[in-house]
Amino acid sequence: MYKMNNMKISKFSSAFIVLLLLVSLVGVNFLAIKYHKRWDLTHSKRFTLSQKTREVLSELKTPVKITAFIAEGSNTGSDIKNLLKEYGFASSKIRVYFYDPEKEPSIAKKYNIQEYNTIIVEDVNHRRVISQYNLYSPGKNPYSMDFNGEQAVTKAILDLNRQNQAHIYFLKGHGEASIISDLDTFNSYLKGEGYITDQLELSVEGKIPSDADLIVVAGPQRDLVLRERELLENYIKKGGKLLIFLGPTDSHVSMIEWKKLLNSIGLKVHDDIVADPQRSFYSDPLTPVPLVENHDVTQSLLDKKLTVIFPYSRSLEPVAKLPGNLQVRSLLITSNEAFGETDFTKNRVSKGNNDIHGPLHLAYAVSKAAAGKKQDVPLVPNTITAPDSETGEPIAVVVGDVAFLGQQTLGLAGNLDFAAGSVTWLLQSPNLLSIPAKSEEPPFVNLTGNMVQAIFYSTVVGLPLIIIVAGFIIWMRRRNL
Repeated sequence: MYKMNNMKISKFSSAFIVLLLLVSLVGVNFLAIKYHKRWDLTHSKRFTLSQKTREVLSELKTPVKITAFIAEGSNTGSDIKNLLKEYGFASSKIRVYFYDPEKEPSIAKKYNIQEYNTIIVEDVNHRRVISQYNLYSPGKNPYSMDFNGEQAVTKAILDLNRQNQAHIYFLKGHGEASIISDLDTFNSYLKGEGYITDQLELSVEGKIPSDADLIVVAGPQRDLVLRERELLENYIKKGGKLLIFLGPTDSHVSMIEWKKLLNSIGLKVHDDIVADPQRSFYSDPLTPVPLVENHDVTQSLLDKKLTVIFPYSRSLEPVAKLPGNLQVRSLLITSNEAFGETDFTKNRVSKGNNDIHGPLHLAYAVSKAAAGKKQDVPLVPNTITAPDSETGEPIAVVVGDVAFLGQQTLGLAGNLDFAAGSVTWLLQSPNLLSIPAKSEEPPFVNLTGNMVQAIFYSTVVGLPLIIIVAGFIIWMRRRNL
């Protein structure tokens, strides 16, 4: 009888414990759903939303949908997923969805997704597209990458309700690079930054749209007609901005009107292709790696200690007498050993008597001098340490290269930073968010020669020797049993 009572008590106790565990499990899950809490253990707090982002989310009036197209299992995809989950946890107005474009091709096609790590931020009326180039940028050392995900996503959420975004037009009709194929990566980046981009064919439109904040000219291969040049010059006089990327052209094609346009803003372009044997990318002299001068355009490059890689460039220089109150500042300069090859009939690039001797300038910023500071003679540039005394209104950035904007080269070194810095300076776009990038770098140690030898002898020699000796001792002991 006593034994049976003990068995009943034991069964009751077991049932009570099971019931208690089930109630505890349900309670914990309920609390986890209602009161979300996560711990960011990364050194840079990579996935912790800033106070500014939380303020933006708290002021949302309408629902926002965030859709991310990422590859499952990728490191970058995990970064994006962890970040976007925080947005969903931080606000009931945010709905986050993740798709793999290969597994969900119909959804990817609906949003016209061309690459992984693309994020779509949308509400009922507007949509913003964030590309992977808006999310990542080179860090301050070769081992790190800056993750700009929070700034990009929060900015896109803010831009949904803004109607005053800058409108950028890409000129076409003269053999320029296309924003659909050649410059699609750069175009995606600009859209991700909140700019509105479009194409402009002057010969068809007959005028420059009134909402054109910036006109981009990317590698023209044919000349302007007189009326087109006059339209662009009048556009500049009325406060318009130009971003001109030049590249080598057919020597038999006249580019007189383009050169006249450049002369009107104080610059002239040489009919050459730049070779720099001293500073070049993987010893290819036709791919210069110029030195970076001090200017607002290049501030990001200087801060991160980056340079640019410029394949197939042309050189520029100021005119002898600058028109009006214009001033120019050099942005990129080659080494003294560089030269501008002017003879395109040769099979091999080599420095000749008729070539242009270095150092050569590959990019200039043009602006109106501040009132009372007229400048007739351009400053002699001094690389790296030149003080940026430039004040006044930005007018143009002229670059002697367009190939660096291509899909294969835009992501190299600081190429994207330079292009983005040019746009930001021309449009005077302030960073209203002030959300710093999260930098992540792999841990590394510096080993001395003695340390390397110690590691080698201990692992390659010592450890195997210990195993051999131990095996021999065991063998001897078993033999004597």
